Amino acid sequence: MEWKSWNGSDHQKAMAIANDKNVLGKFENIPVIINTQENRFYIKNNEFWVRIDGEDHKIDYTFGTYPLQQYLVKMEDGKYQTLPLAWDSRPADSGGQRWFHIYGDEHIPANDRLHWKQPMQNWNGMCADCHSSGLKRGYDPENNSFNTHFDKISVDCQSCHIPENDIMTSKTDGSWQLVEGSHTARWTGEKRDQREIEVCAACHSRRSPLTDGFSPTDRYLDSFSPTPVLMPEYFPDGQVRDEDYVWGSFLQSKMFAEGVICSDCHNPHSLKLKAESNHMCATCHQATFYDTKDHHKHEMGSTGAECVSCHMPARTYMGVDARRDHSFRIPRPDLNHKTGAPDACTSCHSDQDADWAAKQVKSWTGKNPSPHYGEVFSAVYQNAPEAEQMLNTMIADETIPPIIRGSGYELLNNYQDRNSYNAIKTAVTIEEPLIRLGAVKASKFIPLPERTLLLLPLLNDPLKVIRVETVRALSDLDSSMLPAGAKKSYDSARSEFITAENQVSWRGEGHFNLGLFYGSQNELGSEVKEYMKAMEIDPYFSASYVNLADKYRELGNEAKTIEAIELGLSNLPEDATLNFSKGLYLIRTRTPADALPYLKKATINDPTNSQYSYVYSLALKQLSGQQ
Repeated sequence: MEWKSWNGSDHQKAMAIANDKNVLGKFENIPVIINTQENRFYIKNNEFWVRIDGEDHKIDYTFGTYPLQQYLVKMEDGKYQTLPLAWDSRPADSGGQRWFHIYGDEHIPANDRLHWKQPMQNWNGMCADCHSSGLKRGYDPENNSFNTHFDKISVDCQSCHIPENDIMTSKTDGSWQLVEGSHTARWTGEKRDQREIEVCAACHSRRSPLTDGFSPTDRYLDSFSPTPVLMPEYFPDGQVRDEDYVWGSFLQSKMFAEGVICSDCHNPHSLKLKAESNHMCATCHQATFYDTKDHHKHEMGSTGAECVSCHMPARTYMGVDARRDHSFRIPRPDLNHKTGAPDACTSCHSDQDADWAAKQVKSWTGKNPSPHYGEVFSAVYQNAPEAEQMLNTMIADETIPPIIRGSGYELLNNYQDRNSYNAIKTAVTIEEPLIRLGAVKASKFIPLPERTLLLLPLLNDPLKVIRVETVRALSDLDSSMLPAGAKKSYDSARSEFITAENQVSWRGEGHFNLGLFYGSQNELGSEVKEYMKAMEIDPYFSASYVNLADKYRELGNEAKTIEAIELGLSNLPEDATLNFSKGLYLIRTRTPADALPYLKKATINDPTNSQYSYVYSLALKQLSGQQ
């Protein structure tokens, strides 16, 4: 029964060999013009080929099926890259059955990290572990090569089930029941086992890997470091902005807080909802109360009367893939002008604005809207005078979801004072791991002696992600000065930290982070080596050039400083940070007039950076005074 449900599912079709059975796109050997570029999809010797950017590539694998199918081509050193041209597999009357570019009309030049040949579009590192079972990336940081293999080409049983310790089939005595006086079912019985969520989260979350491969029995925070619910991945109110893959949204929800798990709504094998439309919600939310015009204020049977329209608004990714927000939030159009986040009301009523929608909601409820953590995050992002007090109040509020409070702790680094120190001091001992994690990440501003006392116990934390982030936060620690027992714990956690960074060293961030670490450890040779490796494998990642230049500047080697900056500008001539760095270099070397074009370009290309505009205006003023 389970196999029949799984067969034909998105999991079963997550990846496949490119053949007549699996390829959905039309390979007709005719010109396909996309964004003014001519491409050609054709069949040669029963193999599927593409001509793109003037080059011919054999397609080895299909990637997904609906609402789009992507394709993988093999490059050198064991790397597979995802083509930017995908097949829209939706029906023709829905706009499908066509080739399209996943970034729409946006031109992606060859020196953009999003170009399909660059590391950010690499299958081995970015995609593979969630589309195949038992996958090992097999990345070699020294040679920048992959030896990737998997047990099964798609997502099969062993991705979620381990016979000897099967979390997915574990049961808790209890059931969902409507309690008298309530219109929503509540879990009755022993506390709900929610470990299933961690199995799903391994793929359905925005995260960075800590290990090469994972098992369903692994704790999520032993295998991954989750992305916090912060900009730019999320809107200030916690709504999804970038591709966040459900987990970060769901942990914000009241449903998660009440014990709901993924398989309450989704068949874990077919992946389909267990019921259609409002009938799904009515399995727990009494239809005679909620599925009525009195509740949703829309005509019965209309789009506005669908629960998901208001409580799970969709956002479209990769051009055609609409995904629903799983925080199940109440629409808050009143927050729109404060947070810049979308609201469900005006996404449908596009002829109206958020103020109109907010007035409508208030006329229905008769109440002023309640405070929301989105207002706190917005205040912090906008440097509002009251932001610090708001943030401290929020992170101490136990009624707010831990994932939000943990994310909020990370922002304490904006307020490097005694209040933040005290908050972090308390948080590193709290049982909730996401709060400990946020506190550790925020602790870097604390003077090393106090920070060491706070964080040393966390080198033995039961969760790997905490141990790894503790090493990062103590990167300026001289471990040789530690007592023998503490040094052993530090060395073990340090090894885990380096292993974690190696998992993402196929792109610039991994080597860059290691460079930062070795720099804090005063290991100059290793620091420079890591920055140079980042520049080599990810030449359009500007931070590596900037940090290397800054290191040479600290050493008083201006020749090497400008060499690193010029190398970066040769690859990224429009990059604001590199232009700013060259402008500062020219000011230091007493040629301020030559600096002006670079400072101007930095200001134009990154108008949100106040430092750029301030330095540029100051340079203009000083030069005008000299004339």
